[in-house]
Amino acid sequence: MTSSMTPLVRQVMAGLAGAAGGVLASKYISQDVTYQEPPASSGLIKPVLPPRAAQILAFGQPTATVPSPLVYRNHVLEYDSARRVPRWVAEHLTRDQVRQEVANRKGVNFSPDPVVPLQFRSTNQDYWGSGWSRGHMAPAGNNKHCQDSMKDTFYLTNVVPQDIDNNGGYWNRLEIWVRDLTSQYQDVWVVSGPLWLPQEETKLGTADTIKNETVTQQPAINEVNNSGDTKVISESEPKKPRKVRPPRPIPKTVTYPVLGPNNVAVPTHLYKVVLVTDPMLDRPLIGTFIVPNIPVGDKHLAEFKVDLDEVERGVGITFHPELDRENVGDLCIQSGCNLQDYKKFQQFFWTRRLKSPWNLRSLERDWAEAKKKGAVNSELEIVYNESKARLEMIEREKQEQEVKKVEETVVAPAA
Repeated sequence: MTSSMTPLVRQVMAGLAGAAGGVLASKYISQDVTYQEPPASSGLIKPVLPPRAAQILAFGQPTATVPSPLVYRNHVLEYDSARRVPRWVAEHLTRDQVRQEVANRKGVNFSPDPVVPLQFRSTNQDYWGSGWSRGHMAPAGNNKHCQDSMKDTFYLTNVVPQDIDNNGGYWNRLEIWVRDLTSQYQDVWVVSGPLWLPQEETKLGTADTIKNETVTQQPAINEVNNSGDTKVISESEPKKPRKVRPPRPIPKTVTYPVLGPNNVAVPTHLYKVVLVTDPMLDRPLIGTFIVPNIPVGDKHLAEFKVDLDEVERGVGITFHPELDRENVGDLCIQSGCNLQDYKKFQQFFWTRRLKSPWNLRSLERDWAEAKKKGAVNSELEIVYNESKARLEMIEREKQEQEVKKVEETVVAPAA
């Protein structure tokens, strides 16, 4: 059982991340326990500035208006007030936790976190009609053990604009794989978030022209010295080479859309850092992945595996600073990094989607998309027909009720 947390209480708890990180790495976490320290103001002494610095900052130092980190029941994050998305979202998963099926997402809606000031918030209106989905970084599926924890994941501080197919497809498979790691390892730590990575601008011939540039040999000439003798300069005599500039680096740019009146930044990529520990292991194992924010088909997870420092350079922070990196193994070598079978996942995904449409219109839209993607089979057709029959019956009942109400409102003629 969990107690509700008001925005004020969560602000008080927002200074815990540094000490809590070390505690999490050395102790097991029971479900829905929020670690907290005394308010920062009670124990933090502001440094005394030199006179000149105090004069420069006479009206105060520029200050972040959103507490960092933001602490929820089952995840912790840092919020990027400029881009209106999280910079990173941290979780800890255990076997007992992910096996529970207490909560569900029905009736749970996305909403702004009241802790974030209005001028730095994203809203649902930013996403509506944009063509981008609201992608959880701490998945709702990781929080089925507690309804309040699941509700926390629907704050927009935990959401980034994500390609719809990516959100429900490859990224979903990755999240399922991470959850399944708890069946092999006692503790699974996950950090997820968005990235904005540059692309190279290719200019044909620019670099090759410079590299292949040669110095043309001059023909032999006669040179007359002071004594009147003529000296012939041979054609084969080498001339002093002309200095050639090194090739210019290929230009890079970072381009991304923004959504709605609050300019919510759409990431080019998403990252996930997965760290596991277990008493049977002689050292922790880590796997780091960068996935493009586009539709991704049936690709092996190893294709998106990168070194941890590559993600750190992109995000601008150090992950797991207390981790001894000289004593860490490769998660993919140990586990194989094999996602759920693509065809099996497609069957699971479309069955779930066709079983719970909002209305007949959304059902027909989903069915058309399933056929377009070649996912339709006899089993899915049965699910589709059952959902269609159920929704048509609901529509008929609504129409009958409306007719009945109209009839009841008709005033009988006076006797």
